[in-house]
Amino acid sequence: TSLSYADPMARGGPVQVRIRATHLAEWRRAQGLTQRELAHRLAVSQNYIPALEGGSRDPGPRMRGRLMENLGVGFFDLFEVVLVDVAGEEFHLQPSPAAPAAPSPPSRR
Repeated sequence: TSLSYADPMARGGPVQVRIRATHLAEWRRAQGLTQRELAHRLAVSQNYIPALEGGSRDPGPRMRGRLMENLGVGFFDLFEVVLVDVAGEEFHLQPSPAAPAAPSPPSRR
């Protein structure tokens, strides 16, 4: 998957990369899980789940993997990649549309 975004480096200065669990609440509810149940599955504090859902905490690489595995979803289904420049302006990266699949070869019978 490729990503597209406006180039924050064009404005000068470093950027911070944040990976937010933007769609966590939506997928958790779709699975019929409470915040408490998900926290128990992940062996984390019950307070950690609302912090992820609210955007005040960002999950690390291991937690991202555990969330995707527990909810049975892919990276871009659950997370959003955000670049934050020194002024605090955010640039949201979006996955590029998937390229059309090549046609399957005809089956031989």
